[in-house]
Amino acid sequence: MTSTIIAGFLTYTLITALTPGPNNILALSSVNQHGFQRSLRVLAGMCTGFLIIMLLCAMFTFTLISILPAMTGWLTWAGTAYILWLAWRIANSQPPSSSNNEKPLSFWVSFWLQFVNVKIILYGITALSTFVLPYTHEVHNVITVSLLLALIGCIGNFIWALAGHLFQPVFQRHGRVVNIILALLLVYCAVRMFI
Repeated sequence: MTSTIIAGFLTYTLITALTPGPNNILALSSVNQHGFQRSLRVLAGMCTGFLIIMLLCAMFTFTLISILPAMTGWLTWAGTAYILWLAWRIANSQPPSSSNNEKPLSFWVSFWLQFVNVKIILYGITALSTFVLPYTHEVHNVITVSLLLALIGCIGNFIWALAGHLFQPVFQRHGRVVNIILALLLVYCAVRMFI
């Protein structure tokens, strides 16, 4: 790969990993609601699921590219349902308090939610089909890039989680407003999937 392709790849992946999406908003919300320590299972589940999705994208990219037009509609609807469910959950959650006894999502719930997260599925497919497969069909290169995609995505999640931790006092004072804004951002993400 040339330096131009690598620069394009890094630009695409970093922007995608750092823009609002279901995982980033879930990470921020979970840490805001439950603290960083109690949200580690949620973050670990997200990252593990993310890694599995990226490896599946690597294994099936050739097949998915050929059948993507038929799958796009189903993936879009499943992803939209997931994003709207997440928006509803955040909008209806109680603002954070120092005595919050509600448990964060489990490792397995956040893990399985990755399988309906269209943003990361399309992130993997797009990166592989645009920046890797035109230049190499070596399996180890595709797997290596998939691992890199998962790492970049998880770094994005942790940055949003850190923001939830750093701004927790602000969120505690204005929790209801913050939850509504986060939910509306998710609804915006869901609407953008159809535009």
